Order: sequence, then structure tokens, then C-alpha cells
Amino acid sequence: MFDKLKNKMECIFGFIGVIIAGGLVITAAFLTPGYNPIEYTVSSLGLGIAKSLFSIGFVIGGSLGIPFYIYLEKNALKGINEIIRRIATGISIFTCVCIALVGIIPDETYIELFILFHGFVMVVAFFGSVAYIALFSFLMFQDPKSYFHKYHPYLGFLIVAVLIGLCISLLQPLVEWILTVLIMVWIFLTALHLILN
Repeated sequence: MFDKLKNKMECIFGFIGVIIAGGLVITAAFLTPGYNPIEYTVSSLGLGIAKSLFSIGFVIGGSLGIPFYIYLEKNALKGINEIIRRIATGISIFTCVCIALVGIIPDETYIELFILFHGFVMVVAFFGSVAYIALFSFLMFQDPKSYFHKYHPYLGFLIVAVLIGLCISLLQPLVEWILTVLIMVWIFLTALHLILN
């Protein structure tokens, strides 16, 4: 059992990373007085009293995601459309770096510069995550071995639809939360599947 898990450490990193990130971000939301996901974005937690939890969650989640996506591309999806695999992996690594950078706590001395920086990494975190999930989901759908269950790519395609909804929705904070949770669910289910199979 231990030998099998030893060969899947990257998957365990992704699994643990998304659990820690999700747990800390949700905990930060509950600990922030007056926080309402219908009115406030996920990023606004970085300004609340539980901003350290928010910060730690994103840094850990982004950092531990990198080896997970490399494993996904090199092992689970090996032999399926190499060009798309490499593009998806490149996007996922850059996105994971930006997700980790989302966790940087603002410096009030240079708040305007920080807002620009945070805005950039936040946009990359959302659009990059949806992009690599869409590409990996496409590869899962094309897999002739049917290694992944069909709900994996379908959930990935749903995430693309939710991003489109976020771009046009008047309830952006709530849709942003839905998108964030769906991304974490996709990572959680994919990592769990790779660990167990």
C-alpha cells in the first residue's frame, strides 16, 4: 500500500493542497464578521481579520498544485495529444504560481501597486485555471482507455460555462464563489481518482 502511494506523491500533494486551501478559505469566510458571499468576492477575504488563513490557503494550494499537474500530464494522460498536454501543463504551472501569489497580503504603503498586482494574478488564477481544466478535460474526454469517469470532463466543461457566467453576471461575487468551489472540486476529484486508481 505504501509503495503504491509513494509512486503517487504528486497526486497526494494536489489532494492535500486543495483540501487545505479550501478549508482555510472557507474558514476565513466564516471568521470574517459580516462577510456575505453574495456581496463580497473571494479576494476581499485578504483584507479581513482572517487574511492570514486566506493567504496561507492560496500559497499552499498553488504551490502543491504544480507537481500534481506535471504528474497528470506525464502519467495519467500520457499518449493523448502531446501538444495539448504540454500547453495545458504550461498553463497550469504558470497559473499555480499566480494562485500562490494571490495569497500575498496587501501592503498599505503601496496599495495602488498592490491592487494592480493582485488584479493581474487573480485574473490569471481564474482564467488560467479554467483554461487548463478545459484542456485537461478535453484530453480526458478523448482518452481511448477511458481511465477517467465521464463526470471529470463534464465537470470541467461546466466550469467553462460558469466562467462565462461570471463575465456577464450581475451577481459576480456569488458566481465567483461558485467558480472557485467548482475548480477545487474538480482538482479534489481528479487527485482522489489518481490516488485510488
